[in-house]
Amino acid sequence: MEAVIDANVFIYAAVEDSQHHESALELIHSLDRWLVPIIILYETVWNFRKLGFGTDEARELAEQILFDPRTSLVDDRKYLLEGFELLKSLSLKHYDDSVILAIAKEAGTLASYDKKLRKRAKKLGIDLLPEVV
Repeated sequence: MEAVIDANVFIYAAVEDSQHHESALELIHSLDRWLVPIIILYETVWNFRKLGFGTDEARELAEQILFDPRTSLVDDRKYLLEGFELLKSLSLKHYDDSVILAIAKEAGTLASYDKKLRKRAKKLGIDLLPEVV
């Protein structure tokens, strides 16, 4: 099984005292292939910084994602314009999520704990992991 992985899945898996830590670990270990849009790597590192991770820790976690044999980096350039189409009446602050949705729409499955993103994905017919948050 494969899925587009949202940054919050990697963050919850990395932060042991996080709300969804065990669930996120189980989720990523259950997948055969992680579809990781490049924007997700940026978001993950930005969030590691907000959580107080040092440069070395953030680099180590980024390397774990990048070099995991299940990781398939998604070149998101072909989805950038579709992201605008998926915005509809939302503000530009939702653009990065719209690009992620464009990729997940093609892949068929999105792994995320973001309730708003999950709601938008469901409307597009994208399968969600975990099934319930």
